[in-house]
Amino acid sequence: GEVNQAWPPKLQKFVERAFTVCLTHEERVAMQDTLKAIIEGAKRNNTLWKTDWDLQPTPKRPEVASADTPTRWQRKQEAQSSRKERRKNKRERGVAGHFEEEPDTEAERAAKARRNKRFADMQQGIVSSAPTAGGGDGGEELKFISSEAIVGTCMVMEKIFIRIQQMPNPDTVRPERVLVKWAERLKAKYESEEADYEWIADQFKAVRQDMVIQHIKNGHTVAIYESNARIALLEDDLGEFYKIQSYLMNLYKEVDEGDRQNQCEFLAYRIFYWLVYNNAADLMKEIKNMTLEQKRDPSVSHALRVHAALDLHDYDTFFRLYAQTPSLGRCIAKHMRDKLRLRTLRVVLRSYKPTIPFTDLRRKLGFKGADALDTLLGGG
Repeated sequence: GEVNQAWPPKLQKFVERAFTVCLTHEERVAMQDTLKAIIEGAKRNNTLWKTDWDLQPTPKRPEVASADTPTRWQRKQEAQSSRKERRKNKRERGVAGHFEEEPDTEAERAAKARRNKRFADMQQGIVSSAPTAGGGDGGEELKFISSEAIVGTCMVMEKIFIRIQQMPNPDTVRPERVLVKWAERLKAKYESEEADYEWIADQFKAVRQDMVIQHIKNGHTVAIYESNARIALLEDDLGEFYKIQSYLMNLYKEVDEGDRQNQCEFLAYRIFYWLVYNNAADLMKEIKNMTLEQKRDPSVSHALRVHAALDLHDYDTFFRLYAQTPSLGRCIAKHMRDKLRLRTLRVVLRSYKPTIPFTDLRRKLGFKGADALDTLLGGG
C-alpha cells in the first residue's frame, strides 16, 4: 500500500528555493514538474535522505510561453477531465519510503528527540481533544497536533502540501504573519484568475496544515478557513468544502465572539450539505444544537424553511426559496434543485394529464427562461 512520509527538511528548503526563481503561475507549474522528476529520481536511487540538498544547484527558471496561458474556463475543463490522473500523480509525489537520516551533531539529535517525543505524545491520545471534521475525519492537516505547539520560522510563502508522518522542523513551517499574507494573495490570485483552482486548493491545504501544527486559532485562522471554504463552494468542490467547514465549526467555539460574525452563514451551508446528502441524523443533531438566536438568523432561517419544504414535498415553496437563497448557498442547493426538478416533472406530468401550459411548468420547476426547460424535456 501507499506510505506517505515527511520529506527531509533540506529537501523542503530546496523546493522552496526553486520556487523563488519563478515569476508567474505557469513557471511555477513547470517548476513543479521539474522538481517532481528530481525527487522521483532520488527515490529510485535511494538517495532522497542521503543527498545534501543544501549543496544542490537551484533549478533554472522554466521557459514558458505566455501566449499559451489558458483561460480559467480552459483550466477548469482540463482540471475536471483529468482530475483523477492528477490525484494519482500527486499521491505518487509523496515519499514512498522513509530512511532515517543520522543527525550530524548532538544538538540535531536532541532536537530530533524532542520532536519525536511530541510525536509519541500525539500517538498516545493527547490530540484526542482536538477538533475534527464531522464523522471523525479531521482532514490531513489534523494528523499532527501535539501538546507543544511548534513556532515556524520559514519565510518562503509558497509551499507544496505534503502529508506528514512525523513532527516537522520549525524551519519548514511558516509563521502566522506569513500564512495570513499568503492566504490573502491566494484569494487575490483566484479572484483575478491568475491561478487555477487545483493549485490554489493545494496551497490552502498547506496553509491550514501549518496553522494547525502551530495551534493558531484566532480571527486570522477563521478568515482563512472561511475564504478557503467559499472558494471550494464556487468550484463545486463539496468534498474539500466539507473538511474545511467541519474544522471551522469547531474553531468558532474557541475564538472570540467578534471572530464569529459569519458563523450563521456557514451553519446555513452546513444544513444544505446535510440535505444534499440526505444525512437526516447529522441534520437533526445540528438543528438541536443551534441556539434560538442562530435559528432566527436570516441565512439559517432560510435554510430551515428549505428543509421544511423538502420534508413536506412542497416543491413550489422549495423553488421559490431557492430563488431567494442568500450568499453562496445556491452552490450547494443547486444539487437539490436538479434532483427535484426531475422528480417534480414526473409528478406534474402525471397530475396534469393530458397537458399543462409550458409557462406553468416552467414556473413550477423554477426556470427563468425557456431554453433550460427545453433542454430538460429534450433530455427526458
